Amino acid sequence: MPEAVSAVIFDLDGTLIDSKDVMRNAYFTAYEEVVGDGAPPPFSEYCRYLGQSFPTIMRQMGLPMEMHAVFMRESVRNMRQVSLFEGVLPVLEELKRRKVPLAIATGKDHARAAALLKYLEVDRHFAMVVGCDDVPYQKPAPDMALSILCRLDLDPAETLFIGDAVADLACGRNAGVMTALAKWDRPAAEVLRHPADFHLEHPSDILSLLRKPQKCRLF
Repeated sequence: MPEAVSAVIFDLDGTLIDSKDVMRNAYFTAYEEVVGDGAPPPFSEYCRYLGQSFPTIMRQMGLPMEMHAVFMRESVRNMRQVSLFEGVLPVLEELKRRKVPLAIATGKDHARAAALLKYLEVDRHFAMVVGCDDVPYQKPAPDMALSILCRLDLDPAETLFIGDAVADLACGRNAGVMTALAKWDRPAAEVLRHPADFHLEHPSDILSLLRKPQKCRLF
């Protein structure tokens, strides 16, 4: 039986922020400008690799690395179209009120992740942000989660990694922490089949997993 949760590591895209439209448009623009054959691969194929960095996804899809610069340009240009998922902000505020340590582990580079969190005015909630350029090996390797556990001195048995992709769940499991699948962005069937300790239908479900505060004994 999983332990109660005392700390939370969040993925970013598809978990805290709704960025799929921006991501899709940036991907198609990059493909059109660099490859330009008029028939971009299905976006669903790209989504199979979510949680990893864009260059890593390009390598796995056999697409030119030159797409990265265009993808970055379009992602930054349309950053203001990204929003928090409904229900995320009150949960972050409640977790902060309960003094639950929070961190981000994302396939985005650190600077872009930090800029998004600042724009959305939630950066103050997170003790640490780890991007794909902060560790030797990105998700599904455990490096991001292990870095957070070490820097914040967290107990792996009481730490929860929440994400919407196979790479997120594998990263958490490889680091020895509990894992939860965020289902509010409708993950694909293969993600739903991947092992996870919890399936969360709504961000507020996180609160039911928290360790209950110890009551003071009266003598």
